[in-house]
Amino acid sequence: MKRVLFIVCLLLSAVVTFAQDPLCPPNISRSTKSYLIADGNPKDTAYLKGKCRQAGLDLGLQVLVNRIPTDSKLVTPKPSKHLLKQGTLQLQLPINETQTEFAVYHSELFSVPATINVLQIDDELVTYRSTEEVGNIHLFYGCVRGAFGTRRSAHSKNATVYKLWDTPERALLPDLELQDQMVQTQAKKLAKTTYDLLIFNDLKSYAYNKQGDTAIGHFLDTMHKYNPDKLLQADLLTPLSWHYLSRINENQPWNESMRTKIVETSTEKQDYYSKDQMPWMIGNFQIHLADKNRKATSMEELEWFLSKAAAFDAGFGLDFSAETMRKHGLTNIMLNTIRTWESLRLSHAFSDKIKEALKDPYGDWHIKKDDDASFLLYPQNNSRRYFCNLTDDHWEWNSPYTSRFALSITVEGKGSISNLAFRTPNGMLYFPCSIKAGQYLIYDFEGNACITDLNYNKIGDVTAEGVSVLEEGVSEVSFTCEVKTEERKKPEVTIRYYTHGDAIRLQKGS
Repeated sequence: MKRVLFIVCLLLSAVVTFAQDPLCPPNISRSTKSYLIADGNPKDTAYLKGKCRQAGLDLGLQVLVNRIPTDSKLVTPKPSKHLLKQGTLQLQLPINETQTEFAVYHSELFSVPATINVLQIDDELVTYRSTEEVGNIHLFYGCVRGAFGTRRSAHSKNATVYKLWDTPERALLPDLELQDQMVQTQAKKLAKTTYDLLIFNDLKSYAYNKQGDTAIGHFLDTMHKYNPDKLLQADLLTPLSWHYLSRINENQPWNESMRTKIVETSTEKQDYYSKDQMPWMIGNFQIHLADKNRKATSMEELEWFLSKAAAFDAGFGLDFSAETMRKHGLTNIMLNTIRTWESLRLSHAFSDKIKEALKDPYGDWHIKKDDDASFLLYPQNNSRRYFCNLTDDHWEWNSPYTSRFALSITVEGKGSISNLAFRTPNGMLYFPCSIKAGQYLIYDFEGNACITDLNYNKIGDVTAEGVSVLEEGVSEVSFTCEVKTEERKKPEVTIRYYTHGDAIRLQKGS
């Protein structure tokens, strides 16, 4: 009996020892709280911290430790022996220090993609433009000898040539020994910062050194060791990463043009991660300023995305730089709106029935605070953009609801418009103002109107006159205005209208 008890004690001791293995850290916090992606500029940290408090978000820093820039002292003037190698090649013939074309014996390594095409021969780095397979050799063309400031030198026949790993960021990678050193140094630095969250995108690159998941475990173990109070997030779930991560976000960017895909992808991903009991994030949403290729992010776009996060009860990453925050006219409104949606999501205010409705990829929603304890969730109809010819504009506006309508009017190109009038079956809505190219007229559901620049910074208020109600179904609408040309060109004017359905009352859960 004593012998049996002794064996049982040994087995229990082994189980405890395994459970305390450094690659299985205890007490990792799971979280679906959303976060703001920091710029990485220390000067902006305090500013972004304040904005995170306003929006109820964590502040996260994207960490990519194992990238070696080509101007690093690990590369030039003498390359480290610990640069990560895809494999080994051999020179077919000797080369002198000036040759820009040479050959190596055949290898399957050239089926592995590369960005900057770097070879290491002794203490010299060489880049090549292209290769050609001829019989049992590969020919290199357009070679740069002594690349990145390394020293050119002659090399003998059958000299060892290493093909190095590189990345789309035009950087090199370390082997496991050097990677461990780099990670430890960076982990110690991060421990002195006040970020709530460390974000590891491209987690798979830490396994390129042929150590697989073990290398990923080494990396995350070191990060956790020096940053035990920070949330750790990655874009990949592996047998070892599961033990360290607070949640998964695959760094998927979303925008208004990807409406159908977000629901299809999210349903599949949510099922997958729930089976592994791992919190899942819905991706990233970028708030940006206007430029020549796109318009500034609008409130309608933001609330569309927030509604999908609520539908899947998933957090997200907010890509909203400090520079954009300072220049976007809706920054404070957006941050307050994010806080409202997220506080309702995290307090389980959305029923399963509401979540199913929110999953409609083409459904738009708006939340408005009603009193201290409740909020109103409105289904919202956002029209397509109507392009005006400014001479005889007549449309059929179709609304699924009977409600007041809101407007967004964009003026671009040259010139201006003034004294805008909309005639509907219920009467006329009139705006006694002038809108120049590069400006919006925004008219909301409460009857407030203002002129803004293309980044929604207010220029002035406008007093609207008349009726702004659309009946459910199709309404005949006409639009007139006075037009001022510039350089013989008329302004380009587009109009969108918005209507609301009946509100659903929400209250924060416990």
